[in-house]
Amino acid sequence: MYRYSELIAEGMAPHAATAFLELQKAGCPAKIWDGDERGHFWLDAEQSGAGEWLDYWSMTTIAGSEKLNEILEKHGLYFEWCNPGYAHVYSM
Repeated sequence: MYRYSELIAEGMAPHAATAFLELQKAGCPAKIWDGDERGHFWLDAEQSGAGEWLDYWSMTTIAGSEKLNEILEKHGLYFEWCNPGYAHVYSM
């Protein structure tokens, strides 16, 4: 589990760091990048249990769960699929 100060030190925007920690605490498969510019962070749709948050092949969670979208929108963020395995999180 990351801490806010660690995410900020890595260069993550404050609003994204807050959302990341909230998602991570709730059990969402949120991951940080290794320095690339592909959004603030990414969501691992292949991690065990990820289907309750997002699933590219599901008609009910292809657009993300209600809880995922609620948290992202609260912090001015949205996600976009990169491929069926993961999604990038960006600012609105």
